[in-house]
Amino acid sequence: MAQNNKPWYEAGKWLVNPSYWDDDVLKERAAAPKSIKFIDCTLSEGDDCVGHQLNWNTRLGLIERLDAIGVGEITMPSHATYSEERDMIKACRRMGIRTRLVAKGPGVTPPLKGDWKGAIDRHIDLGAEVISPIFKWDYEHTLSDFAGSLSKQQVVDSINESIAYMKQREVRIIPWIVDAMRGPVETSCLFFKAMAEAGVDGVYVVDSRGNSTPLATRSFIRKIRQAIGPKCDLYVQHHNDLGVATANAMADVEGGANWIDCSVIGIGDRGGCVALEEAAALFEMYGISTGIKLDGLYELCRYVQKAYGIQLPPWKPIVGKNWNKEEGVGHLEGSDEAEATIGIAPKVIGREFEAVIGGKILFGRERSSAHSDDPLFVRSMLKKFGMEATEEQFQRILLRSRAAVASNYDDHYITFKDFEAICRGVMLENGE
Repeated sequence: MAQNNKPWYEAGKWLVNPSYWDDDVLKERAAAPKSIKFIDCTLSEGDDCVGHQLNWNTRLGLIERLDAIGVGEITMPSHATYSEERDMIKACRRMGIRTRLVAKGPGVTPPLKGDWKGAIDRHIDLGAEVISPIFKWDYEHTLSDFAGSLSKQQVVDSINESIAYMKQREVRIIPWIVDAMRGPVETSCLFFKAMAEAGVDGVYVVDSRGNSTPLATRSFIRKIRQAIGPKCDLYVQHHNDLGVATANAMADVEGGANWIDCSVIGIGDRGGCVALEEAAALFEMYGISTGIKLDGLYELCRYVQKAYGIQLPPWKPIVGKNWNKEEGVGHLEGSDEAEATIGIAPKVIGREFEAVIGGKILFGRERSSAHSDDPLFVRSMLKKFGMEATEEQFQRILLRSRAAVASNYDDHYITFKDFEAICRGVMLENGE
């Protein structure tokens, strides 16, 4: 990846903050793996997104696309019936899906009572390669740090007994704790260490409030990694209630996590989750391999947006309608339009950069001098087109361009090609 000993710069693709490779930062992120995988939760978290659920066909269509783009595991829809989830897993087998499928659950409540083995068996019998048992208890136990009727030892005993039972079956085991980031990190380390020592394949940390910060996250995850050791996989899920999920995902990896939970366009409960398209691009730009085919991200996002019937703000990262657009030349530098100082060239994720013309330019607010109200960019474009316009022609071009922008109700801008056509039309009227 490095070019001229500059790992922060890849010509035609991206330019990022070089401070990330300073000695003090390298020391701070010494535990970070060079590559990570994504476990995609679009199907399961999409079911939690109020008013936006998929049908049988769109679910299979999404699984097929996630498999093609390179995610490591796919969590199946946990709010479907057992029979539907089982049949969907069978359909994936017929379709030739290679990505491991995850059955979310079962719920395991310490101390173990009733038919807890039956609940585990039902999830394993769904046929997924992975199960993700959820260890849960009343929130009061987390707040009191298990000073009440449920003790830490009871939780550890339940972990050991239930994991031992699960290991009798040929299935990958990735348990998670519903309140992992809501209590003292020492308690979470105790429970996750018990899971690792019981022989699980990985542990799942969940920021279910969606309000951790990168610094707190990095510290928390680093301690969890130390507790479980280097061989146990470390998964993390962040909700995005306060808009910091993707930043926290980077902090997870810096702390030693090697699996990140994500969903396409960040769809999920409440404020959503880590957006696959954001995290995949960010990690690759900062030297962390993901296995994701970045040039397929935009089309995947568009499929999910349409399948779920979701309207996105135009400034949504990666997939927003305006994300790859600038009025005028915007933030472009160098001889190649790929050298976009927005950080990543749109073509990397399957889009093209678009320079457009809108109100900022046509109403005199794109100035090269603070002392001029003249739309100088428009005049410079005329020269670029090889046209010498009189002042009357120039004003006619402005009038028609403004009308074209005003009547373009969907976008409120015109392309350079549209603008050139207006210019040539005006010039032809006078035989130019």
